[in-house]
Amino acid sequence: MAAPDPAWIAAQRLASARALRSACSATHLTRRREGFGWTVRPAAGSVLASPRAADWNPEPDYFHHWIRDSAIVLRAVPLAIRADPPARGFWRRFVGDFIDFSLAISDPARRGPAENPLRATCRPGLAPFLRPDAELAAMAGDAWLQEPRVAPDGTPDLEQWSRPQDDGPALRASALMAVLAELPEAAGTLAHALIARDIAHVLRVAGRPCIGPWEEEPPRRTTFTLLAQWDALDRAGHQAAADRLAGLIETTADPATGGWRESIEAPEGGLDSATCLAILHAGRDHGPFALTAPRTRATAAGLERIFAGLYPINRDRAVPAIGRFAGDVYCGGNPWYPVTLGFAELRYRIAAQTGERDAFARAEAWMALIQTVAPDPGPLPEQFDRASGAPASCLDLAWSAAAFLAAVEAREAAVQAMGR
Repeated sequence: MAAPDPAWIAAQRLASARALRSACSATHLTRRREGFGWTVRPAAGSVLASPRAADWNPEPDYFHHWIRDSAIVLRAVPLAIRADPPARGFWRRFVGDFIDFSLAISDPARRGPAENPLRATCRPGLAPFLRPDAELAAMAGDAWLQEPRVAPDGTPDLEQWSRPQDDGPALRASALMAVLAELPEAAGTLAHALIARDIAHVLRVAGRPCIGPWEEEPPRRTTFTLLAQWDALDRAGHQAAADRLAGLIETTADPATGGWRESIEAPEGGLDSATCLAILHAGRDHGPFALTAPRTRATAAGLERIFAGLYPINRDRAVPAIGRFAGDVYCGGNPWYPVTLGFAELRYRIAAQTGERDAFARAEAWMALIQTVAPDPGPLPEQFDRASGAPASCLDLAWSAAAFLAAVEAREAAVQAMGR
């Protein structure tokens, strides 16, 4: 199998750390959405899903602070520090600012505006994309923790979007717990207050139908969200609630593939790559949701079979480029960088735990595939074209940068464990 160039890995690792930094506390940027008459300046502690200004023509507008994406970026902060040590001071400040920002946007005492402030400045053709006045006016209390995203200046999301979404607080709580373990200087009253608020919310909503990680209707009990909630509650010591969620997850066992279905509601054989990403986030080395567990391996293997035959770019490849799910049409329904890198990370972690040479070789082949489609180190897109490998959708995704850093970290652990 092909292997990636170590020099490219080192260069892309540094580029990803810097791309991640450019999305965090980007207070120097200003985003003007002319059609809405909406000017946004990111606040300290915010995380842009992408710092690029785009208007869905065709590149999507990701100049927002997604709760889920921001948690994934937060989890990567120690990795970014190791990749670019001179930036340690920036990242230490960012973690504190992130905690402050997250507390502010989830403050139960906040009230939403009586009417959408963009209604007076929006072009008539864009009015259907505005969030209803009544929905904004009703925002208070726990409703803030059900938001998938906010504007990066901390104000409410003023556009129509799918809600409620319950993965964000769970991912943020577990990510912050992990970061505090590596950066204990960031611990304090406010950090623990944010974790407590997020965990209390997870306890209230755990296991209910909601919008999944890909923000696709209808609301359902996705395995990704259930795993994220289970992980957060288990880490926080709420064992009875975590055990109840584990029981729900067990009902997604798929007899057709031996893996985990996309959701409790999904049909037999309905797999989704997000399930593997949730297992990676949890990072367990034992139990039914472990990285090496039989259903983890079966879920990954089932997805590999699906995408091997779906994308032309996978013809004659040792490992396939991986997308989100069969039938995905978003921005062309292409392979995703965060997912393909996630599959590399998963195999590296398995190799580090077990010494399996085939797992390491497959992980190397996935990294070599990423090098093929992104040979010049820099910001990584969201997707690459299913036939040509050309960049697609968002061209600078913070999640992709975080995924690359995580894959490289897992690679180093595997190399060390296997004595390579």
